[in-house]
Amino acid sequence: MSDQPALLRLGLAAGKLATARRHALLQGSPARRHQALLSLCDTDNRRFAATGWLCQAGGRGTGARQETIAVAAVPLAEAPALEDGLALETLADLRRSAHGYSLLWNGHDIAIDITKLTLRCDGRSADDGEILLQGPAGAGPALRALAAELCADLPLRWTGPAPLVHLATELGLIEPQPQRAGNLAFDLNEDGDAAAACGAILYHCLLQFDANLLPVLRDRNVEGVHQMRVALRRLRSALGLFAPVLDQARVAPLVQELRWLNDPLGRKRDLDVFLAETLSPLRRELDDVKALQHLGIILEDRRAAAQVALDSALRSPRLAAMRLGFARLADAVADGTALADAAQAALPADRFAAAVLQRRRRKVKKLGRQHADLAIESLHELRIRAKKLRYAAEFFRPLFSKKDTRRFIAALSRLQDCLGALNDADVGGRLVRDLLPDAGHGAATAAITAWFAGRQQLQLAQLGDAWESLDAIRPFWKDALKD
Repeated sequence: MSDQPALLRLGLAAGKLATARRHALLQGSPARRHQALLSLCDTDNRRFAATGWLCQAGGRGTGARQETIAVAAVPLAEAPALEDGLALETLADLRRSAHGYSLLWNGHDIAIDITKLTLRCDGRSADDGEILLQGPAGAGPALRALAAELCADLPLRWTGPAPLVHLATELGLIEPQPQRAGNLAFDLNEDGDAAAACGAILYHCLLQFDANLLPVLRDRNVEGVHQMRVALRRLRSALGLFAPVLDQARVAPLVQELRWLNDPLGRKRDLDVFLAETLSPLRRELDDVKALQHLGIILEDRRAAAQVALDSALRSPRLAAMRLGFARLADAVADGTALADAAQAALPADRFAAAVLQRRRRKVKKLGRQHADLAIESLHELRIRAKKLRYAAEFFRPLFSKKDTRRFIAALSRLQDCLGALNDADVGGRLVRDLLPDAGHGAATAAITAWFAGRQQLQLAQLGDAWESLDAIRPFWKDALKD
């Protein structure tokens, strides 16, 4: 177990901090008030920003109190060393005004700081509030339980990165980038059991969600929304994988919350894909782009509205409660209170993985061998089965040979790409029929319909080869089934 203190940050609008200070849990603890004037700094070549870090100093320049803060929810690279004599330039001034409290919670001494942050740069300023919970090593579950209690009464936000990072982003000092799951460190203990694997996989899915929260709120490109959606799909797939292990009474409410968030996320993603991968190339290909202008205006308006709805969901107390709920589920897996079947949970991780992978591959093969005769609806079902198999293969990859897993996942990805393009064409066609239902837009409708038909035919022509390539590969988990 790590000796590092446990720490948890939540966001709260600056105007709501007084309400937080009046919370019933804090009334027995006198407040300790403290203020600090700090600065955000970097080198002249922006070394910290380039590697995904902020540098906070106790004063201008190279003050004695310097601290590095990760821009992403999880550091993606080591911070530059704070060497003696390192020349730093001030980028922004930071004021912290905090009220500190002490609380005994679940047997742990917890420190709570309710803080207002104000960041100023080049005549512009931004402010936010933060509730910082700190406890001794091993107090993480207690902090998350306490945060859940506070979240029930206060309009808290799940921030992913620290609220200070949000402020620095708002003022343009940094630009967090979307993160794929493969960019975030992940490993499974080869000697671990199914329960340990479940906890590690849930944690990794949550890390991917956190890493894409700020890029999605910034709405600088379409990749952040895609990666956040992938994170939620991986999370839901993990819950399905470990259904024999997990107490479904604890899982079911969280699955409902995933469905809630996937609604605005899915709408935004569908519009992003249509604009970037259909309308944009069509505008380059057609001589008469006026036929698409009206559609483009409608789509951009809908995309903006979808982003507003998504922002509202991601900044809501409901999202904070959901994210804390998943973290607490991972805690309960670790302490055994969320396990429904002790025998399944105690299986060696590779044996559990092999059995799950075998079942999922069997489902893919049952439908996939008929691929040439399947209607679009059945191909959609095949895509879903292939996606579930791919997520499972990626989750359990650390338990098996790298070479074998790489070949299998590559072949599965090729099949999934073909099926995904077919699905995108189907979704896009329905979107056009919804947006342009009348005959007055016949030219635009005809052009897009022909575009989708061409893409479908191209992918159908490649589908057979993609299936044969996957079907010919020996499953990398076969040896574990023999144990």
